Amino acid sequence: MKLKVPYYLTVLTAAILTACSGEPSEQNFAPYTENASIEQKTASVGLSKSLLPSRRFESFKQHENDRSFHADIAFYETVLSYGSSTDPNPIFLLANAYIATNQQKYGIAYFESSLGNFNLQMTDEVKSNYLSAYALLRASYADNIFLISRIVWVRDTFKILEDARNLSPNNPLAHWASGIIYAQVPSLFNKKEKAFQELRWLIDHPELEPTPGFYREVYHYLAKLYTEEGDAELAKKYLALSGYTDYEPKMLFSGWFSTTKEKGLLFAPTPWVEEVISNRVFAVRGFGFSDLHFVVSENGEELISIDAGTQPYSYKEGYEFLLEKYPGLPPLTTGLITHAHWDHIGGHTYLKSLNPGILLYGRENFHGTIDRVLKNHSYTQFRGASFKDDWVSKYKPDVVVDSTSEFSIGESHVELIPVNGGETEDALLIHFPDLELVFMGDALMPFYGEPWTEEGFIDEALDVMDATLELSPKYILHGHIGITVMYKNTQQLRAYRDAYKWLVQETRKHLRNGYSAKDIIRLNLIPPGLQNHPEIFIGYLSPRNHIIARTADHMVGIWQEEVTGKDPEGLDVITSVERGRLLQLYLGLSGNQVAKALRKMIDNGDNELALQMAIAAEGRYPANQKIKRLKEVAADRLRSSVQFFDPFKFVTYTEIIEKEHHPISRK
Repeated sequence: MKLKVPYYLTVLTAAILTACSGEPSEQNFAPYTENASIEQKTASVGLSKSLLPSRRFESFKQHENDRSFHADIAFYETVLSYGSSTDPNPIFLLANAYIATNQQKYGIAYFESSLGNFNLQMTDEVKSNYLSAYALLRASYADNIFLISRIVWVRDTFKILEDARNLSPNNPLAHWASGIIYAQVPSLFNKKEKAFQELRWLIDHPELEPTPGFYREVYHYLAKLYTEEGDAELAKKYLALSGYTDYEPKMLFSGWFSTTKEKGLLFAPTPWVEEVISNRVFAVRGFGFSDLHFVVSENGEELISIDAGTQPYSYKEGYEFLLEKYPGLPPLTTGLITHAHWDHIGGHTYLKSLNPGILLYGRENFHGTIDRVLKNHSYTQFRGASFKDDWVSKYKPDVVVDSTSEFSIGESHVELIPVNGGETEDALLIHFPDLELVFMGDALMPFYGEPWTEEGFIDEALDVMDATLELSPKYILHGHIGITVMYKNTQQLRAYRDAYKWLVQETRKHLRNGYSAKDIIRLNLIPPGLQNHPEIFIGYLSPRNHIIARTADHMVGIWQEEVTGKDPEGLDVITSVERGRLLQLYLGLSGNQVAKALRKMIDNGDNELALQMAIAAEGRYPANQKIKRLKEVAADRLRSSVQFFDPFKFVTYTEIIEKEHHPISRK
């Protein structure tokens, strides 16, 4: 029943007056007073004994057909039910997942339960993080609150933000949440100046940015606010900084990745240098897909390059960027190549142009890796339009490494250890014993091989981890910032090694009994005890689906079973063409009716389904702009969900909607 207009306006006016004159309602979270550790809860899931949400969070166990399935939500709802997280990353990744899938209703209940159950064990900073994420969920859900209650709901959310800032005044996450929310609320709340204050506070404290790229939305919303103020110059400045000059995404983005047609996929949103070991080891990021690493020799007279970058021009830019920051570095004399993937050898010709005498050390069996690289991809924003096969095909190490080698470079002791990495067969561990440092390359890249390519060494990955742990390094660096974050020390690596071994064993058990990779992924397999290792929460979740899929890829045939026997893969050739025929010819839907269905899919969190059907619909209703826009909405939600730890999905979804995601402009 629709309300008549006069009555609707009366209710709205009354609600606004009541809300604006009243005090915010009190947010009470009942304290969790038990001191004993929370009892672990496990059960048979498929054929495995797997971790379940703790007793106080039993209602969050996902059931088939209950709500749209999302592996990241299922995982975090389980492991975070055993205690509060001192690491803000899982907290905000879970909140982001709820928002991206329109599951704020569940998210609000989950965070209220967390704040209630774990309130007494939280430090002020931890509680500030939880409250900030909770406020984001409430703010993004406000339109779903009944009109009479909505204004009070928003004011209560403001109070939560104030509490978060008061608990931890220098917490950038609390200021970020406040600024983003205040910038979007209607003018009747009179929060524009407060939005300016919060966002400018972040700009004035660049040293507090949690990770490079996190301030992208700060620039974005400052551009919006300055546009509203009529300050075109500042609006243009901040829009350029955000990277949103060509396309404004329909979700928040604060992650690492960017992708353009010209330069392809970048694993960093902006250039920066990390001094890993003072005056000795440098990580340069934001130049090409891989990180650039440099080591100054013990005698200070030689600079050693670990790998050779993605492209000649990106390596050149990264090297020159390093020299701008550290102009006194010695000349490059040596390159040590961890493996021959395109993004690790693509700049080797530039190294040779600097000094023809530079020696490149690499494995003897690099040819297979290069052969797999030399293929034409459908997705050009993966490598970029400028990519040239010659950058890879002409690579050849000057010094071939086919067994463990030890030698000195500028009085630095170096040990090269050949391994069959988790990703490629030509992997090389690079050990600097005096620095307690190991470079692992991409041995633990979460995809265990390029997703578009038949490669990956599942069992051998365990051997690589064991070999690294035997060296007892203090520092572990990988070919990409995301992997380094997940496995940067032996504590993380050891915990991951055990979880990895368990997951591979359980995956194979299911595959031998008719389960498909999709069936196994939906089981939310978590080894019992993982809740006690928060240092590896992200490091286990990020590769979990890929480990399952890669293991299955090595075990199944051209047809793939499925546990019910009713939905096998490989038997048919149904594509978006047939799905389009379903919509138009068989269901008889108009373009607007399809758009309505797509909107409903997105509202219910079925973003993958919505994207598939939107692609199918475009072929049948090419002039319908609603369908095109909803395709972008679905893709943006999927991109948002993977913006930190799945660059390949990120670039694929970006290119499907024919957009670019530019790096954050240098200031």
